[in-house]
Amino acid sequence: MLVISVALIFLIISVYFYNRYVPVLGVPCVKNLELISPVKIVDVRDYNYVDEPVPVAVNIPVAYLQRNYQQFKNEKVIVLASSHLEKNISVRYLKKKGIEVIGYRVIGNNCKCPKLKMV
Repeated sequence: MLVISVALIFLIISVYFYNRYVPVLGVPCVKNLELISPVKIVDVRDYNYVDEPVPVAVNIPVAYLQRNYQQFKNEKVIVLASSHLEKNISVRYLKKKGIEVIGYRVIGNNCKCPKLKMV
């Protein structure tokens, strides 16, 4: 019984770390947001920490995605985040809800290796 409990706890912790820290495959970094016009940009940064807002982006912080993801149904989106943690959580959540995420951009970080096609 103890072995099963330990295995279950380990599984829960592994899923937690996977969702937060393991990059999502198949979603490339987008270097220039201005060139992409028919796509919605979802800014998942917190309202209080947005220094330079993107005028064409819809600002919905990560904490509010669960309430507001329906407005992106049947649309392609690009996720704009302030950290890789926000990006990973947002991309996974939106993909889980059936929204097509075609790219991401982490503010302050350049796209390091576009050949990998990783988040």
